[in-house]
Amino acid sequence: MIVQVKNTILIILFTVLPLSAQENDKSKTYVFEGDKIRYTEFYPNGQVLQTGYFLNGKNHGIWSSYNQDGTKKAEGTFENGKKTDAWFFWNDAILIEVTYKNNRIQKAIQWDKSEVLASKDFD
Repeated sequence: MIVQVKNTILIILFTVLPLSAQENDKSKTYVFEGDKIRYTEFYPNGQVLQTGYFLNGKNHGIWSSYNQDGTKKAEGTFENGKKTDAWFFWNDAILIEVTYKNNRIQKAIQWDKSEVLASKDFD
């Protein structure tokens, strides 16, 4: 079971587009917001591919990655260029939660059971 989860995580991590930026491309924007730079990268069809922030030249804060149809593919937090806290990777009905500390995986959980936990009708 643990080997299967590790293999699934590795597959997702290597198939999800990297959550890091490359320079000198027309499909990317950089916007100064105080001491941070907001980075956005786009697919050729104009949809957002990924977005996040840089601080002192390093990935910092929440980064998100999306599929071409606009659905979220991955989201997590960088602190001074290192992955930290919980990262989430969506793949159809499966959600993988990977907890990082100082850029190292501490724990991974695969959530694959979909059920309604609460619901309310709005009139």
